[in-house]
Amino acid sequence: EGGQMPLHMRLPKRGFNNIFGTDYAEVNLGRLQKAVDAGKIAAGAELDFAALKAAGLCGKAKDGVRVLAKGELKVALTLKVAGASEAAKAAVEKAGGRIELVA
Repeated sequence: EGGQMPLHMRLPKRGFNNIFGTDYAEVNLGRLQKAVDAGKIAAGAELDFAALKAAGLCGKAKDGVRVLAKGELKVALTLKVAGASEAAKAAVEKAGGRIELVA
């Protein structure tokens, strides 16, 4: 099968696609920490959708970014995002940062 697309991409999409659903790019805390470790993001930085995208942390999403609490964040970051899980919020605040919700 030389260089063919994976099966799940070749099959037609089925089911209900909610065109009014919100389309968020999801970013895990672990990935944010990795980006800090790699020097793509400075500790204490203020990050919005454009900054996260520039750092390669999220792709294109119509409705902004939602932060999820997977992984560990050890530095203070200010995140200006469309959404965050409660656990992610708590973790960011514990690390000394904050999450600002923007519409």
